[in-house]
Amino acid sequence: MGDDDQLSPCFICVMKKIIVLLLMLFSCIMLHSQDYQITWQQCFGGSMLDGAYDIIAIENGYLIAGGTGSNDGDITFSYGNGDGWLIRTDGNGNLIWEKTYGGSDTEGFSRIIPTYYNNFYLLGLSFSSDGDISNDPYPDSPDYWIVKIDSSGNIIWDKIVGGNMGEVLFTGDATLDGGVVAIGQTSSNDGDISVSYGGNDTWVVKLSNQGELEWDYTIGTDWFDTGQAIIQTSDGGYLMESSSIILEGGIGNISCIPHSYGWVEGVIFKLDSNLNIQWQRCYGGSDHDGISGVIEISDGYVLTGSTSSYDGDISGYNGGISDFWVVRIDFNGNIIWQNPLGGSRGEAGCNIIINDNGDFCAIGSTQSNDGDVSGNHSMSEYDHDIWLASLNSDGELISQKCFGGTGDETVEFGVVKKSDNNFVIAGQTDYGPSYYVGCTPHGGNGVDKDYWVFEIQDTLTSVLAYTDFTDKVKVYPNPAGEYVCFEIAGGGQVEMPEVKIFNSQGMPVKGLVLYKTEGKIIWDVRGVAKGVYFYQITSNGNYPESGKIVVN
Repeated sequence: MGDDDQLSPCFICVMKKIIVLLLMLFSCIMLHSQDYQITWQQCFGGSMLDGAYDIIAIENGYLIAGGTGSNDGDITFSYGNGDGWLIRTDGNGNLIWEKTYGGSDTEGFSRIIPTYYNNFYLLGLSFSSDGDISNDPYPDSPDYWIVKIDSSGNIIWDKIVGGNMGEVLFTGDATLDGGVVAIGQTSSNDGDISVSYGGNDTWVVKLSNQGELEWDYTIGTDWFDTGQAIIQTSDGGYLMESSSIILEGGIGNISCIPHSYGWVEGVIFKLDSNLNIQWQRCYGGSDHDGISGVIEISDGYVLTGSTSSYDGDISGYNGGISDFWVVRIDFNGNIIWQNPLGGSRGEAGCNIIINDNGDFCAIGSTQSNDGDVSGNHSMSEYDHDIWLASLNSDGELISQKCFGGTGDETVEFGVVKKSDNNFVIAGQTDYGPSYYVGCTPHGGNGVDKDYWVFEIQDTLTSVLAYTDFTDKVKVYPNPAGEYVCFEIAGGGQVEMPEVKIFNSQGMPVKGLVLYKTEGKIIWDVRGVAKGVYFYQITSNGNYPESGKIVVN
């Protein structure tokens, strides 16, 4: 497990060395017949350590969330040792505004998640009991910190959840009712923790849109467990992951049999909307394995994680410290296919996206320059490049590409899909200008990292990049209750537009009901779950439009 810790560029390890976490990380995506190049890039930060961990697209730009230890450079205000840091950019990555969040000790954010009415959830942790932290019953330990903000970054409410021994929040998901679920790890057996199995447990909380704690759920053994992935599924239930060390004869609610006792195993729980277990399954082999990301697709789920095993559920292991592991399962948890990706060193990441053509895009970091990986620019064997890896619907590697310089470049959740051939990535770098890194970190080369935000686009394939919203297409009403109208300027004099709808995880909406009338397309949302959706419109193949719709 020590080798894995070297690989994990997790914000928690950056923020406070007293927390030691096992974070299984992953990789990113492209095609051999394609040539992805950076179209713009920016470095943001100050003289100390700054790390970007998530990015989302908003109208005419992006919101990027992470943490900062700086009080200079692009950071105009500092609360303490480390703060959560949010920046707003335009569509080309130019800084519009930035805000810090925290108290006199240490805070940081790992995720930013959109919700209703152009509001957002910031998910992270807090050590403080002052500043922006409105009420911390457990001031001497880290806790989950969930903050709801408006589109200008103003705090609507914040919530501390946890106990007196310490919690670490890893990720979360918006829920259909406008609330949020968050998953991570707890060492407590008091406070908000209703069930403890001992040691470290995987812990899930659900907050309402008003910040009220509605329920909590524990997955665990009497040894080591940490939650690294969760989504609300289309049936209203939840898919949760725990990276767990299971001991023979141990206690807890994990009943699946691990492939090897005493080693980290990826455990998936599928719960219904009433939190009843529908099924659970252990995934892995005889070494350390974990699942850190999941998306729902039309016929099941795709899991992403890391593996150090060569047996059990894993075949094709490349050796080294760990491989990035992609697993496709059906709705009952049965493996359809799996593929470990990497080389002779180590691969890490935590994000996967399904493209419109059915391929998959995974994003993460690599230390290797052999096996599945080529073109790594890192000079040290301990440094990383950001790695893009593309798989077809059968799990076969189509292509890969490395982005970085001679230093250390990493990424976690930070990717926005603009099209199958166009992505914006938010990670971190500590050295530049060098190869693909065209900016210089504020902390100095090879010392402390900056946010590194850049757009990549295929230069061999004709790609329509998203543009800022114009008056070419009118979308109304928004928020919508029964119908959404997409009206294109010019009416019948232009080709009727093509409309694609995606949910908050970037997956196409199932059972889409569209009606075409003169100059308009009508989307019937009466049978659609409440929530945030995103649309993409093209007409005559020459201009795209994109935006967000709230169905309530």
